Amino acid sequence: MKERHLSLEKFKNIPRINLANLFTPIEECNRLRKKIPGCPHVYIKRDDFIGYIIGGNKIRKLEYIMPEVLRKKTTTLLTTGSIQSNCARVTAMIAKRQGMKCVLVLNGDIPKEPRGNFRIISLLGVEVRTVETRAQRNPRMNEVEKELESKGEVVYKIPLGGSDEIGAFGCVAALEEVCMQQKQMGVNFDAIIIASSSGGTQAGLEVGKRLFGLENLRIMGISPDDPSESIKDSMMKIMNPMLSRIGLNSQIDRTQLLVDDKYFGEGYGIPTKESEEAAKLFSQTEGILLDPVYTSKVAAAFIDYCRKEIFNSEDRVLFWHTGGLMSLFK
Repeated sequence: MKERHLSLEKFKNIPRINLANLFTPIEECNRLRKKIPGCPHVYIKRDDFIGYIIGGNKIRKLEYIMPEVLRKKTTTLLTTGSIQSNCARVTAMIAKRQGMKCVLVLNGDIPKEPRGNFRIISLLGVEVRTVETRAQRNPRMNEVEKELESKGEVVYKIPLGGSDEIGAFGCVAALEEVCMQQKQMGVNFDAIIIASSSGGTQAGLEVGKRLFGLENLRIMGISPDDPSESIKDSMMKIMNPMLSRIGLNSQIDRTQLLVDDKYFGEGYGIPTKESEEAAKLFSQTEGILLDPVYTSKVAAAFIDYCRKEIFNSEDRVLFWHTGGLMSLFK
């Protein structure tokens, strides 16, 4: 107990700046429950309300990354993603808000008529370097970093999705937020189901689970793109330095991590029949829109879990809406 108290103090002392509209609401979805066989009590965490035009949970990570950026007197932010990356767009907006330059390394073809996130990136006037494939992004980022530094820029490189041992503390703070909301609502969640891709969001929740003593909470990550073992590798690299930083003597065994890669279909950003049906059900039953890249695939997994009776009828499950709705307009 004393160790956890000291770890909490260390966590509270990690620098953070306010970027998001917090607390994002938690809403119960009773009509959805009636529509899905085997559905538990289901709630939704509305990080689609978080600000920066449906910015989503990536803003939580940037709240912890930006103090380090400012400390280093950064002049140019550098990050990567797909051509319609929500995180890249949000990073560019925050860079402009902080008076910095921003360069984005994005994979994919520049659309002839910019829409969605890329439309906003264009309006911001940030520099975009394109590559053909996802595998080419990090090598190109390293090249661009050296190029910019040779021109006198102080560059801060933010990894894909803001997922590192700094940004993931934003998701520890998010779980603390949920703990406070649980008390206000008089409920205790048995499980959280969330998209898990670059690993940082789920890593932060896993660290938070141990920091706040939520041993029985299941954190269920649904992959929209990569194999589960690859995501677990990323999570382990993030979690160990986090635990060390806050002095929390808790070992995380990768076999304890729940990452399901059975629902991404043909790959990143490509809807499946099940994800399209899930998005339709959420929108027409609860008036809640889901994006085609992340949350609709999480919804497809959730519905399948209900049908397979992975939850019992009295479980309280929190579906975490991570935003990304600009991809509906690409």
